[in-house]
Amino acid sequence: MNKLDLGFTSIALIGAIALVTQLSGTTAFAQQTEQSTPFVVQNTTKSMQDPLPGHEMHQIVIAAPPRDDGKIYSGIASFTASQPVEVVMLHPYQSGQNTTETGEPLNAPFGDGKVAISLMKQFTDSPVSSGSFVFAGNALAFHNIEGKPFVITYTVDGHIDSLTQ
Repeated sequence: MNKLDLGFTSIALIGAIALVTQLSGTTAFAQQTEQSTPFVVQNTTKSMQDPLPGHEMHQIVIAAPPRDDGKIYSGIASFTASQPVEVVMLHPYQSGQNTTETGEPLNAPFGDGKVAISLMKQFTDSPVSSGSFVFAGNALAFHNIEGKPFVITYTVDGHIDSLTQ
């Protein structure tokens, strides 16, 4: 084999490796994309009594219902409401940690366990209760802690994904 043949063979081998690498990356991307399910909702609705134990005096609209399949919602949402509302996201909470020194995050009983509650209040201080935000969690809701019924129009543009760990 002369130097010219060796050069062409090397170039062909490098090209083949690059092609296989690119195809592998495309396959991995396709597999990752297949795990994501679009979740797009637009609705106008009236609030109802919050079903979470201890929150029965509150009003709520559930935009993305609680998941118990190990998957999460994530995306962006926008809304406008007739009363001040907080944005609520729920997350599974395992309280097995020693919390004597640290305390616990906001949580509540839910099903056979507990959920940690992300409570975003930045939308309650404006004259018009409205806003847009990025979210991730096992549920998404709009909540009025004062128990005042409200009407809300919202749009959610997101997806449902499996956890990576």
